[in-house]
Amino acid sequence: MEGYLIYIKKIVRIFINLKNQRSTSMKNRDYLKKRLISHKKLAQERTILANERNTLAYIRTGFTSFALGIALIKLFEENIKYVYAGYSALGIGAILIIFGIIYYPLRKKNILSY
Repeated sequence: MEGYLIYIKKIVRIFINLKNQRSTSMKNRDYLKKRLISHKKLAQERTILANERNTLAYIRTGFTSFALGIALIKLFEENIKYVYAGYSALGIGAILIIFGIIYYPLRKKNILSY
């Protein structure tokens, strides 16, 4: 009879240890879930910052192209080829500036939707 009691006590100890391990694994799971959520937020912030850098690059390139166009028009007034190139640079610069300004909120909205 005593052999059975020792055996039952061992089984009870095993079940108690399993229960403690489950609660520990639940705590670990909750901890990992919180870490993943914070990791997702950080990744989203990095993506938003990259989007802002990209938009500023479009605007910077647009202003540079616009300035190049004005310079070509003013410096080479007598050579029609350069004047046309200047007007083309003006147009490309304006398009890049508008593209950068309009496309930024659209991309940011898509980023925040994830």
